[in-house]
Amino acid sequence: MRWFFSIRREAPSGPEPTPVWERPLAQAPYFVLDLETSGFSPARDKILTVACATFAGASPDPEDSLYAVVRHEDVADVPAHIWELTGLSPQDVRDGEPLEHALRRALELGAGRVWVAHHIRHDLGFLQRAADALWRLRLRPLAVDTAVVGQVLVRAPRPLTLDEACEWLGVPVAGRHRADADVHMTAAVWRREMELCARLGLQTVKDVIDWVSARATG
Repeated sequence: MRWFFSIRREAPSGPEPTPVWERPLAQAPYFVLDLETSGFSPARDKILTVACATFAGASPDPEDSLYAVVRHEDVADVPAHIWELTGLSPQDVRDGEPLEHALRRALELGAGRVWVAHHIRHDLGFLQRAADALWRLRLRPLAVDTAVVGQVLVRAPRPLTLDEACEWLGVPVAGRHRADADVHMTAAVWRREMELCARLGLQTVKDVIDWVSARATG
């Protein structure tokens, strides 16, 4: 099982805490994230926004959150439909903050938590390329993909889109393709998926990851 700490912390005194992957689903600490990018290729495309929030177990209220527009001086290669889809403008991006600052803040929030995202391979691909370029850092988070969890729960032939997952679980859709709104929808999807997983007898984060890994296809 892969794991990642972005910053070094002093070991707490007293008994060793229970690893997050062994904690009950409704008690584990979560880090929900979403990126808006200019395309699908980490090698060619840009991270435009970074959004994330931390949650304690199944609480609907975030403990902390971050939304950052990432600075790029040259945006000529960003397709026109991306501006329309994300609600961003070229000037928003030119006025954004450096990727290093945004990424460092996000990784500090994610340290020691279970990472949750919808289609997390997309987000991790971009984050890994940036972390490697900036710090030669290898990201190894304990991660849950709500798209794949949904696929397995409904026995779908492919991972669910966020719109499909929201419709299936009764999560209101608002501000779609805005990273901060997508984070809150993903968190709501995960809370409801947790309930369904618990009904199947899956008690911990590790239980869910192992169960999904054995059944996911595509």
